[in-house]
Amino acid sequence: MDQQKRQDLNLRLGNLILAIFLATVPTAITYGTLSIHGLNICRNLSSKVNQSNKIKVNCDEAVWETTKSYIVLIGFFITLPTWMWFYLSMKKKSN
Repeated sequence: MDQQKRQDLNLRLGNLILAIFLATVPTAITYGTLSIHGLNICRNLSSKVNQSNKIKVNCDEAVWETTKSYIVLIGFFITLPTWMWFYLSMKKKSN
C-alpha cells in the first residue's frame, strides 16, 4: 500500500472514531426526545380510553421497545454526516 493510500485510510478511520464519539450526545438527545414523545402519546391515549392503566403499561413498553430498535439507525444517520464533514475538511487541510 503506497503512502498516500495509507494516510487516507488513517484519516478516514481517525475521523470515523471521532465522529462516533461526538455523535453520542446528539444520538442520546434524539433517543430521549423520541421516548418522551411516545410516552406523551401513551398518556394522552390512556386518558381517552377505558381500562387506561392496562393500556398505559402496554403502551409504555411498546414505546421503549420501538425506540430501542431505532437506536442504531439514529446513530448511523447522525454519525455519517459528521464523519463526512470531518473527513472532507481534514482532507482539504492536508492537500
